[in-house]
Amino acid sequence: MSIRILLLATALCLSAGAAFPVAAADGTPTLQAVPSPDLSRLPAARASELRAQRASFENSKSVLIGDPLAETYALLGAAYARNGFPDAAAVALANAIALAPRNGRWLYMRGVLRSLNKQDAAARGDFEAALKLDPNYLPIRVAVANNRIQAGDLDGARKVLEPLAQGREAVPLALLGDIALKQRRAADAVELFKRALAIAPEATRLNAQLATAYTAAGDAGAAAQARAKAGDVLPTLYDPIAQQVLGDGAATGAAQAPALAPREQAIVKVLAQLKSRDYDAARRTLDEALRASPNDSMLLALYGHVEAASGHLPMAQTRLAMALRADPANGMAHVGEGLVKEMQGDDVAARAAYEKAIQVQPGLAAGHFALAAVHLRAKRYDAAADEYRAVVRNEPGNDEAWSRLVAAQAIAGRCADTLKALNDALRKTPNEGFLLQLFVRSASTCTAAGAQEKRMAFDYGVKLYRSTEMPVVAEAYALALAANGKWDDAVTTQQGAMFVVLRNEGQQALPPYKDFLEQFRAHKLPTLPWPAQSELFNPPRAQVDKVPAGAGQGAR
Repeated sequence: MSIRILLLATALCLSAGAAFPVAAADGTPTLQAVPSPDLSRLPAARASELRAQRASFENSKSVLIGDPLAETYALLGAAYARNGFPDAAAVALANAIALAPRNGRWLYMRGVLRSLNKQDAAARGDFEAALKLDPNYLPIRVAVANNRIQAGDLDGARKVLEPLAQGREAVPLALLGDIALKQRRAADAVELFKRALAIAPEATRLNAQLATAYTAAGDAGAAAQARAKAGDVLPTLYDPIAQQVLGDGAATGAAQAPALAPREQAIVKVLAQLKSRDYDAARRTLDEALRASPNDSMLLALYGHVEAASGHLPMAQTRLAMALRADPANGMAHVGEGLVKEMQGDDVAARAAYEKAIQVQPGLAAGHFALAAVHLRAKRYDAAADEYRAVVRNEPGNDEAWSRLVAAQAIAGRCADTLKALNDALRKTPNEGFLLQLFVRSASTCTAAGAQEKRMAFDYGVKLYRSTEMPVVAEAYALALAANGKWDDAVTTQQGAMFVVLRNEGQQALPPYKDFLEQFRAHKLPTLPWPAQSELFNPPRAQVDKVPAGAGQGAR
């Protein structure tokens, strides 16, 4: 597992009305064409960036399906939104939601766009729906709570925020304090504002609210002291999804919105620098941010990830230790410690660090993924499946977690359990393409699957294959053909998939597809849903990124 990929995939979980696509007769969504707006009023550099992103989108949409395609539409929609083209953004986001209806984050992104365009009722509906799908993304809870407060539903807002009352984010505590004031619970409000200030002492606006709470509680002296410290700085919650719509500030023609606080801007910037492997630039960004907040646990943890990825393990350990001294409950710092131990070849210590990450932050997907990888390398397949299952429970729309859960249970000989779980999920979202693909692969290769399930796999495979030429879908369909005794068709379909792979990715990407092709030619049905050499069954150990000499400018 690459430390860079792990970090970016988890994104350090902190903190225009559109027509809906209609469904075709077979239940698959019929997507709307995203308009190409007139970019002439934009600055030349920004227009060039948008044209390049649109070209990349057009090149990739024909070979993607499900969540990857949905994300492509969502990112295009976000780009249009922050550059002042809400109509094109709305269409792109509607397509993303239709393709991945279990992913609450695209609903949330559309809610942000609708809020910017004063479509309050529609935004409220998106936020509420997003919360049901993704209750662990804090900004969604905060958005729902804000909307309920504005609608006068204080008890409803309080119910949404109370699971965050013991957390380490100031914004939910401040909102709970506001609710307590409105409900005339002055003592509770005082305690909540004090706790919020302890977490974010730079948020001087909270002192004014604390003064109001003290006044309501009858403590004029404490109120005067708090009021003397009051300022204009509000607490912030890191929100990478909204940031994609808002940018660092308002774009030309877009609804006006304030920039993120400097700390959050630094985190967003460092994540981009990690993605481009520009570790020196990431260090400069973090050094500047830490001058303002030298004991910020998340900045220090992020610094530890940067140092580990670039091979400076002793410095990584120093930064991670500083992060944990600042906040022992920082799960990403514990994950960073585990990655360093993996790089040093100590899986026992790595496992302990990942277990600690999950203990202090149970919903942290990065901790579960990392711990599962350690279990898989040690052939503890059931334990690995438990970790992936925990992610699926927290994030039902996490396709990576679903794939890895299916793989772990297959290699453990528990594919029957997989089919039951997939059937349960498909009853809720019967047209979810990614889950259908997993069912096709699992039912086609599971020795416990009966003739009826193999026939269902074939029917689902036909449905998916007609909707896209994506190679992984064609391969799933080939498995279903083989499982139903259609060997020649399976060979032809797999060869077609390989042609697309060769055209789009080159010769080096063909070996995994050849494995199944040879088995189909021999009239032999694979017993695993992916080739045995797949990374899903063999997660690599975390390694230092081998950046070549002269790299570091985001070139690769």
